[in-house]
Amino acid sequence: MRRRQDILHEEAVVPTPERMKRDRFRKQGDALKVLSTVIKLQEAGDIGDDEVAAATRWRKEYDFAVLGVVDSPDADRPVEKGDIHTWMLGRGKCAERLRQLSETLGTAVQARIDMMLVREMSFPEMARLIYPAGPRAQARTKTVAQCALALEQLSEYYKNKKY
Repeated sequence: MRRRQDILHEEAVVPTPERMKRDRFRKQGDALKVLSTVIKLQEAGDIGDDEVAAATRWRKEYDFAVLGVVDSPDADRPVEKGDIHTWMLGRGKCAERLRQLSETLGTAVQARIDMMLVREMSFPEMARLIYPAGPRAQARTKTVAQCALALEQLSEYYKNKKY
């Protein structure tokens, strides 16, 4: 049986045609990376490295708490030590941290973070949901500012929280 990492090294893995139509990609080495809203904000100078790091950390915690996935650089060695019980306790603690973060930042900020990092929505898509009526350009501008502020608040939360 072939391991996943062996398959990835043997074949070029590309997104499906449907995903290629939906998302914009950037070539980074041999890989195609999704040009996410976080990267767009960083390239525009609206956020810095701290906010990008906070977004990455939040997404990793979300993946672990909700999906049970840990992004391990070495697939042969698990990141979490112990058995299934310690694994599930770790997931529970991670989910609790995300719940506390959501309570602290509020539902509006949490909604923006979810739209950016989980649903991977574009700014125009978010603007249509947040501001269904009114000028599209103005709604998009407001949405971009709100997303940048949400990531700044997320970054500050992680800086100030003691675990």
